[in-house]
Amino acid sequence: MKRFYFSLALACLLAGTLWAADDPFCGKWKLNMEKSKFAGEQTKIEDLGGNKYKWTSGNVSDTITADGNDQPVHFGRTISIAPEGANNWKMVIKKDGKVLSSMTHTLSEDGKTQTIKGTETKPDGTTSDFNVMLKKVGSGSGWGGTWESTDVKFTSPDEWDIAAYDGDGLTFNTPAYQDVLSMKFDGKDYEEKGPNVAPGSTSAGKRVDPHTLEVTDKVKGQVIDQTKFEVSQDGKTLKLTIRENGQPKALTIVYDKM
Repeated sequence: MKRFYFSLALACLLAGTLWAADDPFCGKWKLNMEKSKFAGEQTKIEDLGGNKYKWTSGNVSDTITADGNDQPVHFGRTISIAPEGANNWKMVIKKDGKVLSSMTHTLSEDGKTQTIKGTETKPDGTTSDFNVMLKKVGSGSGWGGTWESTDVKFTSPDEWDIAAYDGDGLTFNTPAYQDVLSMKFDGKDYEEKGPNVAPGSTSAGKRVDPHTLEVTDKVKGQVIDQTKFEVSQDGKTLKLTIRENGQPKALTIVYDKM
């Protein structure tokens, strides 16, 4: 009987090892900007008067006074907005007092388009410049209205390292952000860790088939987004389709295996 249980345990261990070795998600991946689609996200800005604005993105809203001072917002961050003339804002986003990104928002003379140019500073010390073009959707004057991104570019594509974890689970590691998520696909919540991660961030998911995962991300129990992970049959491409709660369009992010 003991020999039977030992053989069964060995078979389970080998099965987990073989799964890890053959898992098409495992490996190093690099973002392919040309194949990805970041445009389509919407942000609503409401002018409340007195240089105060309500920002809503997805299901998350913050009220910010454009006076140049750091103000607490969602996900444990602060934002400051300093007007630089009628059509320019200087924005700085921080977490724990450290600058995550700084940018300039420029409003067109007709108030129909907006350009954001800035620099992100990652936890490993590297930086990435970004440029975002937005158009106003529907009514609104000045900064007020619903803005939809039409073009998103940045200079430093992310790299992702995915490895086997505890049998058929996976560890997702983004080195530049020092961000790590180790999870099994049993529907339970697993904690995401990293210096820029929002407090209370968890993910839960399931394997649909050997080449497909479905993952739900939460912050303090509130669902933020749902993502489908799909690896191509040749194992060379990883596509993420991200549906953020409250956003009308999905984002498509494509990685190439390194």
